[in-house]
Amino acid sequence: MNKQKKRYWIIYLLVPFLILGCSAPTEHVKIENGTFIINGKEVQLICGEMHYPRIPHEYWRDRLHRARAMGLNTVSAYVFWNFHERQPGEFDFTGQADIAEFVRTAQEEGLYVILRPGPYVCAEWDFGGYPSWLLKEKDMTYRSKDPRFLSYCERYIKELGKQLSPLTINNGGNIIMVQVENEYGSYAADKEYLTAIRDMIKEAGFNVPLFTCDGGGQVEAGHVDGALPTLNGVFGEDIFKVVDKYHPGGPYFVAEFYPAWFDEWGKRHSSVAYERPAEQLDWMLSHGVSVSMYMFHGGTNFWYMNGANTSGGFRPQPTSYDYDAPLGEWGNCYPKYHAFREVIQKYLPEGTVLPDVPADNPTTTFATVELKESAPLTAAFHQTTQSEEVLSMEDVGIDFGYIHYQTTIQKAGKQKLIIQDLRDYAVILVDGKQVASLDRRYNQNSTTLDIHKVPAALEILVENTGRVNYGPDILFNRKGITSQVLWGNEKLTGWAVTPLPLYKEKVSSLSFGKEIKGVPAFHRGTFTIEQEGDCFVDMSQWGKGAVWVNGKSLGRFWNIGPQQTLYIPAPWLKTGENEIVVFEMEDTGKRSLQGLDKPVLDSLGADKNKPEKQQRNQTGSPVLEEGDILLKTTLAETNDWQQFDLPVVSTLRHFCVETLSSYTEDNQSCISEVELLDDKGQPVDKTRWEAIYVSSEQADKNLGVAENLFDGDISSFWHTDPATEPGQPHRVIIDIKEIYKVSALRFKVRKGAFLSGKVKEINVYGRPQFFLFH
Repeated sequence: MNKQKKRYWIIYLLVPFLILGCSAPTEHVKIENGTFIINGKEVQLICGEMHYPRIPHEYWRDRLHRARAMGLNTVSAYVFWNFHERQPGEFDFTGQADIAEFVRTAQEEGLYVILRPGPYVCAEWDFGGYPSWLLKEKDMTYRSKDPRFLSYCERYIKELGKQLSPLTINNGGNIIMVQVENEYGSYAADKEYLTAIRDMIKEAGFNVPLFTCDGGGQVEAGHVDGALPTLNGVFGEDIFKVVDKYHPGGPYFVAEFYPAWFDEWGKRHSSVAYERPAEQLDWMLSHGVSVSMYMFHGGTNFWYMNGANTSGGFRPQPTSYDYDAPLGEWGNCYPKYHAFREVIQKYLPEGTVLPDVPADNPTTTFATVELKESAPLTAAFHQTTQSEEVLSMEDVGIDFGYIHYQTTIQKAGKQKLIIQDLRDYAVILVDGKQVASLDRRYNQNSTTLDIHKVPAALEILVENTGRVNYGPDILFNRKGITSQVLWGNEKLTGWAVTPLPLYKEKVSSLSFGKEIKGVPAFHRGTFTIEQEGDCFVDMSQWGKGAVWVNGKSLGRFWNIGPQQTLYIPAPWLKTGENEIVVFEMEDTGKRSLQGLDKPVLDSLGADKNKPEKQQRNQTGSPVLEEGDILLKTTLAETNDWQQFDLPVVSTLRHFCVETLSSYTEDNQSCISEVELLDDKGQPVDKTRWEAIYVSSEQADKNLGVAENLFDGDISSFWHTDPATEPGQPHRVIIDIKEIYKVSALRFKVRKGAFLSGKVKEINVYGRPQFFLFH
């Protein structure tokens, strides 16, 4: 039987042999003859990603049981270094951080575990999982073979080995594989670094097969000897072609199959209809490919654990990590869950019966309440440092939350206040009154103030909205004010710097009194729950801040959306009276909120910091690699559509059109429309496409903006601006919002003797993931 057509029996673990405390025979795992062999039998892994910190500890079993009921035989889990070693050498593996308990619970539910300890994990998690204290050593290069960095990695991996190596399947547990680093090929190509991480994992006692995971074009840089190369974002026959280059004959494992995507503050909720992902899953299972869904269940970024990306500008992720995954944020089964379960059932051994799908957990509500008590920001001040220079969050030893700066302006006048290298969101107060706010998403670092009376007290409250988790910008992740503050041309000194981590603040113990309006403050109230259930607190009337219920941090809210509710797990609520505390950074004056029985994850609100004029916020230039080129061609001077078949069907979500020359002497570029054709020759839907980077565009009255490339109107066009970028090449990067297999591209250009920017030579690049920037 052809290897691509072979169907492996899916071997499910027998729960009675796996209940902890029972005597069970030792099972062994190995890779042999192009298959995964577990306890002497071939296993096709049907896996889903779940993250223990993003799921309330009380719900771990519930979510794992639902994974088993969908047909999964394995769960995959990143391990988050900064969740376990928040201070150097101080490790926590208890409660929500008890990953060993999570693994044992998965075993009791009949699931294997694939462990992904990093140390770098990405995962849209703050700093990609690295602890922020690494940033204190300014001359150390992390994610490299810098000896100091490797020594910290080794300490972490050794501690993790103490917790989890006894749980490998060869030691009687259920961990069957461990990943070395994560998507390293999209970052660098240092085999010595990868070898060092690989050896640390082995020396920590993980006596099971190791693997790496990379995009199809990055495997060369990202794989290391002694580890199975696996793929992310690759579909179809490309799976076999890529893996066979490095591990002929397989096994073939797509360790990150994306049935959906994550959200960003200020953008519409990401959603992907189930039909296409279900087809892709069906194809992989029918061709003997093992697969892990990223994500099966996303969960929630409680506390302040969300990350940020910098592809297309600074883009922090929200509190909800719903991901439009098969299992939603609160454990609810989306139609995607049932569609995937139906596909999986087709490939079960005859007579296998999956557990029944549990009903969604009950939900509850509470009536509208007013928060009438307030506490000033200063109520949370505990340790203030006096410093001539501004200090970053890392300088004062905090990882998450907020930081407050105060000094005195001695010179009156109207001029700019400049905050150099603001990270990430600032509220500015003069003499106790809020006068401005600045948002890194829009590269805002200055505001004009008119100071009439001096001395004037200047306060700057800065929020860390999430450290960059992907790409080269992880090297520049300090938070707060990371350079200096200027009043006109004068550098301001003499600062009082107060860290406000807040995630570990006992907000209930603050001194609350009469209502405070117009400035950052805490607000408290109570609400009544009459029946048990999960709940969602509606924050749509508020501005920007954080919420605690009964002392538990629900995470951040921000009225710009798309998320307008925060998830309250039922175990965190009490029947009867419950306390809620809101920290409001951007006060709207509204003090009411209510509990809903459904989340609101796709509602955009007013964005007070967004400039009126369309602008791109990407700094730097995209890194365009030869291996990502889909097409090199020359466009003809014609009014007709021009179609170009790709040499091979390619998998992409992001593509870049790079113009190299024009028929006109002005060296400008103009294209009316672009289309993609999928692997069936059908046009890819353009309704949700987004231009995330453009090197040049005529933005006045939207005459030549990049969005015109895909607006469906051939009379509109993208046109470069000779005033900002006079020569070639010109580039546009587009996010099509879903991973597709693409077989061809179509272009519509303009023909006419007196028209400018008639494009001649072009390159088109494509990637399943982001393009990197430098």
